Amino acid sequence: MSSEADNDKRQMSKSRWVQSKWVLAAMVIIYIMVLATTLSIHKKHKRYFSQHNFSTGIDVQATQEGVVGEKNDGKLDNDAALSVAVDLTDGQHVTDILQNKTQNNEQTGMRFLPGTLRLSQAETLSHCYADPKIYEHHFTKRKQRGIPISLKHKLVFAMIAKSGSSTGRWVMNNVLEAEELRVNKDLLELSPGGKYEDFDVIAFVRDPLSRFYSSYDETYFRYGPWMTQVHKDKGGYASWAKHVKEFEHPHAYLYENMTVYKDFQDAFCPPHIIPPGDRALRVTSPRQHNWCTDQPTHENGTLAARFERFVWEYDGISSWDVHLSLQVPLLSNQDTGRPARVDEVFSTEASVKHWEHIVSRYGKTLPMSDSLYARSVPRRFNPTLVSIETKRRICQLAAIDYCCLNMNLPAECKNVDISCALDKDKNGDYRIQPWTHPNEVAKERPGAAMSL
Repeated sequence: MSSEADNDKRQMSKSRWVQSKWVLAAMVIIYIMVLATTLSIHKKHKRYFSQHNFSTGIDVQATQEGVVGEKNDGKLDNDAALSVAVDLTDGQHVTDILQNKTQNNEQTGMRFLPGTLRLSQAETLSHCYADPKIYEHHFTKRKQRGIPISLKHKLVFAMIAKSGSSTGRWVMNNVLEAEELRVNKDLLELSPGGKYEDFDVIAFVRDPLSRFYSSYDETYFRYGPWMTQVHKDKGGYASWAKHVKEFEHPHAYLYENMTVYKDFQDAFCPPHIIPPGDRALRVTSPRQHNWCTDQPTHENGTLAARFERFVWEYDGISSWDVHLSLQVPLLSNQDTGRPARVDEVFSTEASVKHWEHIVSRYGKTLPMSDSLYARSVPRRFNPTLVSIETKRRICQLAAIDYCCLNMNLPAECKNVDISCALDKDKNGDYRIQPWTHPNEVAKERPGAAMSL
């Protein structure tokens, strides 16, 4: 009897041992899976610095990815934060490093959020780096460019296309007695030793998402097949018509079923909405202003769908027109990637208010004129139909502008992995650039494939 009991105990003990081995094996497998996932995430976060030979042996403050509130007091808004912790450095700490207020000189590579630096936009821009290889097609292509310069008031307006350039040009020329003068494309004349080294330099910048809408709308219009039909018009359109005719458009599908301007206008201003008395004023030329020009778009989604497809097929680096160029490269030297000297940066969101302040410095007042709102044409495609995924991709493609101009991300892009990098160049100078450049942003859109 005792022998049978002993045998049962041995069997039970053996069974427990087998179970223990399986439990132990399962625990080992789970541990390996967790370790592999952790290493994968860690590798992803370190990828950027390893590719650029940055130092990663630093004590980077770990926090949740969030956004800074309007008070801009350096505290992260955890209400808008992502649920997953990432390696981020607080903007105040990065600011202290750039202002030489901290002695920790070992921190040569770190990651921070756009808009979190306690620096002015001009100060932030001065530390920027636009990689000449990556952003090659975003720099000014001409050897020289014309910009308004007031010799009397020693003021230079460094214009950026689609960032209040028409308004600023009008104010400079008509209020501050400026002339349109030719300067080197990299604005070298503004640097120490340059022709305008003792002049004040100002620039106006725009939220990159809003600017991308406007840039696309302008570029779409300028490169439409209808532009080849205005060669008889005055105003230099003959050479542009020739350029468009010879240009091999990389996104030709944008103009499917739109061969003349009437086709385009019918898309955003259908004939049935035009008042009966104005029907005789319907235009067939893109240069002729008419009733439709000033109306909010009435497009049914056709133009918005083409815009979305463009955003997902555009790589963000192959800009073929100045209106598509990002703002920071337009203010930078193509050889060094470093910005030109800009003393003050203003926002186009309060353009008139800022210009009132600027002209008052020189004893001038700003006259009320429609020219202050030059080129203020309603959007031809309907941006309210654009998906949030597409808006987020635009923010990713324009990360250099958000980072180098110290701009907060718009609400649509705050919970997206868009961040900035701070490192040192070979001379030991700090430089700000995007954590992820456009050529590293995935082009695959979530969900079904795009179609027109």
